[in-house]
Amino acid sequence: MKHSLPRRLPAERLSLRVLYVLLALTVLLFAAFFLVGFDRPSLESPGFRDPLFTDMLLWFALALAALALGAGAWALWRGLRQRDGSERVVNGVPSAKISMGVAALTAVVVLLSFVCGSPAPVTVNGSPFADVFWLKAADMFVATSLVLMLVAVGAVVFGYTRYYRKERPRP
Repeated sequence: MKHSLPRRLPAERLSLRVLYVLLALTVLLFAAFFLVGFDRPSLESPGFRDPLFTDMLLWFALALAALALGAGAWALWRGLRQRDGSERVVNGVPSAKISMGVAALTAVVVLLSFVCGSPAPVTVNGSPFADVFWLKAADMFVATSLVLMLVAVGAVVFGYTRYYRKERPRP
């Protein structure tokens, strides 16, 4: 019997199929979350809703995060294993320095934003939340994403203005 799928799919086809599967799962889970048992009152506090599929949605999000971290770690390990040193400069671009710089900048920003994060308690649903680790972790994620977005915008602007800087003759 002949298989309809080839043994090795090209990367673009494989990623497209994974995207479609994840998109279908996400749509189905969110549809079930909002359409089946969404208006159930909470047993602990009747003023709040307790949707039926909350746990399933949370486990799905955790599974996706774990899969993403695993895929990232596997890609990093595979890339480092295949690198032989001849790829330090590709087409005049110092790719190894850029990769190391991005990794170092991300690590420094994550560490600094965790250390400098606010441990001040916040009020959540009417009750104080004072777990210092999770408060600092939440600050870390927000601050890191903002700083890295600003760095990305700065890199785009710098790259865009490169053409204007090249056109001007230097004295």
